[in-house]
Amino acid sequence: MSPTAGEILFEGKEINTLKPETYRQQVSYCAQTPALFGDTVYDNLIFPWQIRNKRPEPDAFLSDLAHFDLPETILKKSINELSGGEKQRVSLIRNLQFLPKILLLDEITSALDEANKRNVNELIHHYVRDKNIAVLWVTHDKDEITHADNVITLQPHAGEMQEARNERA
Repeated sequence: MSPTAGEILFEGKEINTLKPETYRQQVSYCAQTPALFGDTVYDNLIFPWQIRNKRPEPDAFLSDLAHFDLPETILKKSINELSGGEKQRVSLIRNLQFLPKILLLDEITSALDEANKRNVNELIHHYVRDKNIAVLWVTHDKDEITHADNVITLQPHAGEMQEARNERA
């Protein structure tokens, strides 16, 4: 499907006029199904550092693990032993290692049970508020937008805006 109208701006400039490197390190995407790799949680958390040729800062890992209610011991745990909620939180921590300006969340809690959904939602809300990160959260679950400042509802199957409202007004 090709766009028929509109534009996407990043810092006031049309995104198709920018070099991808301009925004890629400032925008982070978390998918519905976390894409974890390597053998351990540690392997996943050092990846953003490796691709930037930077030395990992374990204190950053430990701080984020604590913020997302994960024990330090999880670093050595195999990714195959993680629960769905743990996988999603590890994916989030990995994507937040270099504090993006924008975090794109695509149905990230749809496969989680209700308790994990609430937990992940609260953790994300507090983290992005503390770090001043903008979030674009795609969801079908109205309970997930309780912390949203602005909500845009799309028409089912049409992809057209049905409603836009400011939740804080």
